Amino acid sequence: MDTIAPLQSPFETCSFALLDQLSVAAWVKDIQLNYVWRSQAWQTILESVTTSETSGQDADYLPRWIVEHIQFEEFRLIARLQAATSELELQDRHGQTRIFRIHRSCLFNDQGELTGLAGFAIEVSAENTLRKELQTLVSRQANWFRALQDHALITMLDRQGRFTYVSEQFARLTGNTAKAMLGRRRIEFGLLPFGMETSDYLTLAEQGNPVTFEFTGTRSDGSSFWARSLLIALQSPQSTEQIFFELATDLTSEKQSAVALGDVNNSLIRLINENTELIAKLEVAAHTDPLTGLLNRRALYERADQEIDRAKRSQKPLSVIMMDIDHFKKINDTYGHEVGDQALLKLAVQCLKTLRSTDLMARAGGEEFVILLPDTDLAKALEVAERLRIAIENNRIQPPAQAAFNYTISQGVAQTLANETLNQVMVRADSAMYTAKNSGRNQVCIANGDTQ
Repeated sequence: MDTIAPLQSPFETCSFALLDQLSVAAWVKDIQLNYVWRSQAWQTILESVTTSETSGQDADYLPRWIVEHIQFEEFRLIARLQAATSELELQDRHGQTRIFRIHRSCLFNDQGELTGLAGFAIEVSAENTLRKELQTLVSRQANWFRALQDHALITMLDRQGRFTYVSEQFARLTGNTAKAMLGRRRIEFGLLPFGMETSDYLTLAEQGNPVTFEFTGTRSDGSSFWARSLLIALQSPQSTEQIFFELATDLTSEKQSAVALGDVNNSLIRLINENTELIAKLEVAAHTDPLTGLLNRRALYERADQEIDRAKRSQKPLSVIMMDIDHFKKINDTYGHEVGDQALLKLAVQCLKTLRSTDLMARAGGEEFVILLPDTDLAKALEVAERLRIAIENNRIQPPAQAAFNYTISQGVAQTLANETLNQVMVRADSAMYTAKNSGRNQVCIANGDTQ
């Protein structure tokens, strides 16, 4: 296809022509993320997901929230002078979902100056479909046995963690009777989840996302048991009669089996499909991170656009905090990913307790989090960040059979400037966060362009 802008050299012209002949989906952008060149294969992909006949930038083809996500990733790569690989889901004009694995890297001239980004995409839709079909096949082979063994391990709890209903099978698993357990709290029977209090899991469930946890106990005859539970809030968080539904799986004879969690999730899906009262919660789950219960990146962009528009209309300040757990890889390597998940959960719970109801918090990915503070200037945002830093520093994680430990966070804070977009303020806050990390971690740094 014709180039979008003049190429820099005959060598580049030859290279791009070769890529077109090989049908490689590739492109080059300048540092403002405008296309300098894109292959015919990538142009064909873009045209397959829109009815537009224009040949402009990504915004002419893709939904706004996807474009903003791409721009944020690419601005971060430019800011950090890095390369990265990610996946992108696109829906074509026929409603089919196509998945692409995309690699991007920075480009430099002969003097070592940054000139833009290069990228290429490989479609992995068939690979993902095959993986899902394999998972479904494995789950179906175990469904009959698991349903017979586990379907009736059920309880209901109130906000104080007291049992309002206990099935006989669940009571028998714990070595009690259902009658003896009714009206009493889980803690009285030693049925404590690993890593957090029961109230913490109830708080997360009230955010609208099913919560998974494991617990253990000892029966009156001295024998021990293990179980994994799914916890679901059946009514809205504002209800004074909130009830939590618990579906447990007996892990005593198969603690190490990786199949157990998949079976419980399948049971949960069946329950939701059969119970119209829970359908509305699926919409909430689509906008939340499945581990922490916080907003996901898509929901953050949707809500943040509203907050930025409101701040401009009311001429009120709006600040952003980018947060990252220090040495998180070391936590996973030392204690295992389950303990790492507990660290993420504890951080989410602690922040929700500290922040206002009007504040927005999302998991940006991995161990990174974003907080939007409406009606908050830079000075107040720094105070909030410092309170969170101290609160997280005082968190303690207790791994099984190992010494408890603390962990810390590094944060970058930025206040939105006039006419600044969400991507731009997040990139500034992200750069400040990395300054905090490079300056020794466990601290808060102000973004470039802000003054306290």
